[in-house]
Amino acid sequence: MKKIRTSLAHLKQWVFGEPYQILMMPFRPKLIASCLTALALMGGSASSAESPYQLVLAEEFQAPDLNRNLWTTTMAFIGRQGARYHNDSYLSYSTDEDVQLDDGKLHLVADRRTITGEDPVGTFHYTQGFVSTHDSFSFTYGYVEIRAKMPGGRGLWPTLWLMPLDHSWPPEFDIAEYYATSQEIRFGLATGSMVEVKWDDLKLVRPDVETDWHTYGLIWEPGRAVWMFDGQVVLEVTGDHVPDKPMYVILNNGVSSGVGPSGEPDETTVFPSTMEVDYVRVYQRPEAVETVAP
Repeated sequence: MKKIRTSLAHLKQWVFGEPYQILMMPFRPKLIASCLTALALMGGSASSAESPYQLVLAEEFQAPDLNRNLWTTTMAFIGRQGARYHNDSYLSYSTDEDVQLDDGKLHLVADRRTITGEDPVGTFHYTQGFVSTHDSFSFTYGYVEIRAKMPGGRGLWPTLWLMPLDHSWPPEFDIAEYYATSQEIRFGLATGSMVEVKWDDLKLVRPDVETDWHTYGLIWEPGRAVWMFDGQVVLEVTGDHVPDKPMYVILNNGVSSGVGPSGEPDETTVFPSTMEVDYVRVYQRPEAVETVAP
């Protein structure tokens, strides 16, 4: 790692320099540490006065209610079967009731309960919490970091991911997804075409993600993507297939079907079950900003 030469003035600019969706905040050691880690892993760019990285999105979930100027609870990506249901890989229908804020954390709940869905129309026996920045915030290149605690239990499938604003697929960045049945945390990138999808990914067996808080990071640069787990690089992908289009953030706590990667839940699965999210932060160089809300 390159040595970083910085100053208090530069640090204040990176942490407090007119980010989207946040106001001047009190001193936060975790936030500053997160910023410095990101900048260091981006090749020592913290020493560049001409092109410093800046915090452009900081969602700390401190408000009593979900920030509807930033988050929506409906789906917009290609392949969904409705605004509140992904596809046959899932059993869960997304509801607003399963998106909760408490004690400065976002709680995305998966539950076993029967509900009559309207979009799409049908009967569903599981529900999930789902939020997306599709309508308000997207970005091209930078560093995204999410601190979360995953739920445990057969059939659960929580995911932190990025999807293209233009509704194409692939690409897809899976910052991290957890197959609770096998207790595998997975990091990955989908590229290619819908006919022939190419996956670059890595799985780690880490049952501790259910009991401890961890940080999940993605460095995204032209021709390069790097996944991090608690500040350590776990996967790097380089090449022309790395996406170069605006993408937005999705967080959800899904329930897998029999054809999904976590399999169906059974009688041992405890419901309701919650994925907790402490924060979502995105850093960029100013010239890299592609799309933000007006």
